[in-house]
Amino acid sequence: MVVLIVLAAAVAVLAVVLVANAARLKPTPVLDPLPPSAAAGDDAAVERFRALLRIPTVWDLRNPDADRTAFDGFVPALRRLYPAVFEACELELIDGRGISLLWKGANRELAPIVLMAHHDVVDADPVGWTHDPFAADIDDGRIYARGAVDTKCVWAGLMEAAERLIAEGFTPPRDVYFFSSNTEEDGGDTAPHMVEHLQRIGRVPYMVVDEGGAVIDNPPLGVDIPFAVVGVSEKGVFNASITTNADGGHAATPTLQDATAKLVSGLDALQKNPPRAALSAPVAAMLRELASHGSFALRIVFGNLWLFRPLVVRIMKGNPETAAMVRTTYALTQLAGAPAHNIIPKQAKATVNVRVDPGEDVAAALARIEERFDGRTEFSTFEVSEPSPVSPFEGDAAFDYLRRAINAVYPEAGIAPYVQSSCSDARHFARVCPRTYRFAGFLFKGDQRARIHGQDENLDVDSFKRGVGFYVEFIRHLDQLGK
Repeated sequence: MVVLIVLAAAVAVLAVVLVANAARLKPTPVLDPLPPSAAAGDDAAVERFRALLRIPTVWDLRNPDADRTAFDGFVPALRRLYPAVFEACELELIDGRGISLLWKGANRELAPIVLMAHHDVVDADPVGWTHDPFAADIDDGRIYARGAVDTKCVWAGLMEAAERLIAEGFTPPRDVYFFSSNTEEDGGDTAPHMVEHLQRIGRVPYMVVDEGGAVIDNPPLGVDIPFAVVGVSEKGVFNASITTNADGGHAATPTLQDATAKLVSGLDALQKNPPRAALSAPVAAMLRELASHGSFALRIVFGNLWLFRPLVVRIMKGNPETAAMVRTTYALTQLAGAPAHNIIPKQAKATVNVRVDPGEDVAAALARIEERFDGRTEFSTFEVSEPSPVSPFEGDAAFDYLRRAINAVYPEAGIAPYVQSSCSDARHFARVCPRTYRFAGFLFKGDQRARIHGQDENLDVDSFKRGVGFYVEFIRHLDQLGK
């Protein structure tokens, strides 16, 4: 009887603790909010954006003979569309076609900020598109074009904001660099060279804002309000080339030591034994912020991660999208074997694309592959980038300022940090700038995010106009950013 009484009391205490923690889980308040803003682009801004979208800036790094005419015409087009910007700002071309515009601030002793995008886009085969990918047609309130989301909208939004504020006589309190890469989609050197340039001249940024997160209309966990997700880190990435070796022979006498058999066995073991999953600090913060806008049941769980963390991790592992948030991932992308169907080859090859969780490094992720194969296996890596350090997102002036700017234009949206799975040029700046964030100030609907690099990439006209307003307010109040 005594045991039952003690057990009941313990359960009652646990229930009280769970409920109390759930009740305390509330959205993180925006302290010292900026004035609410209805700033937005107008129809003329939309037409300028469409003009940029019609320029087919596909770099194609792997083809040294590719036509660069579109890039040669991009800066002259910008000069025509945004004359005040080019009169007020100093232009430098990085590697010939990367764009750096310096808007000098009132106090040049303060560290600058960098607001960036990229004006190159992936190629687009018009077959399958409902509109020509470089016509920038408007249909049912949406602009259809390659680069509409990724990321000419960001560059156009920055140019529109600067053009407007310059016309108002505004001078930023510190230097502002507008930077746009011409080789982001191909992983080129323009962004790293911009970082090196800033280091050489002693202008290491206080804060960097690049593409990545955005305002989304369909956040997870059944939350029914828009959410602004801000990337505070991004996964590392590398490609592992695996070559298994054996004697080869005729398909009539196979063995488990054949190159192809060893390759399949090793890859199968890699897939069936994924790395341990864990909730990083930014992912846990994102989930708590989402849950604070959700049901009480959600708040019970995410307000008490000290108890439910293993359950949450287990649930997240069950979905490919959420599983990528909690561990390093290995994607098998290429296979090569014999040249004929009845030959056992001496070599078999595979490529695995690896996205490295910020909790580990490339060496550890590669070692996990190597342990699945024998000593006759050869490994090489290419396009290697370590995970980015986690930028501060709690109690930091720069992140708080970004939240204030978001709240001024999107007061209905929740705001949360997250870890970006895809790569951006921000990873190069994160090497020198601890406050590097990934956020595009636009509402990207779920179907629009899914069409990035795909057919019928598009952005709502109203979303573009409102995004211009975000960049106007972000720049206008820079005097309230930390030192």
